[in-house]
Amino acid sequence: MKAKCTLLLTLSILPTFVLAGVEEDISTLIKRVEQSSCTFIRNGKTYTNQEAAEHMRNKWDYAKDDVDSVDVFIKEVASKSWLSGKPYWVDCQDKRITSEEWLTSLMSTTNHIQ
Repeated sequence: MKAKCTLLLTLSILPTFVLAGVEEDISTLIKRVEQSSCTFIRNGKTYTNQEAAEHMRNKWDYAKDDVDSVDVFIKEVASKSWLSGKPYWVDCQDKRITSEEWLTSLMSTTNHIQ
C-alpha cells in the first residue's frame, strides 16, 4: 500500500517537473532571441531582437497552458502569426530563414547565439 501511495505521488508530481523544464527551456530560448543580433520580420514588418523577444513572451504567456514542449512552442507560437497564418522570418548574418528553422537551430546549440 505504501509503495502504491509513493508511486501515485511521484506520478502526480512528475508533470510539474516536466512543465517546469519546458518553461525554463522556452525562457532560455526567448533570452537567446533577445541577445541575438538578428532582425525579425513579422507580417511584413521588421522588428528588433528585443521587440521579437517581447512578442514571444506575450504569446507564451497567453498560450503556455496549451504548450507541452519546446517544439510545440517553436512551431505553433513563435514561428507564425495566429491571425494571418504567415510565417515569421529572421534576417541574421546576411541570410533570411524562417523563424521556425532559426529557433530550432538555436535551441539545438547550447552556447551559440547568432
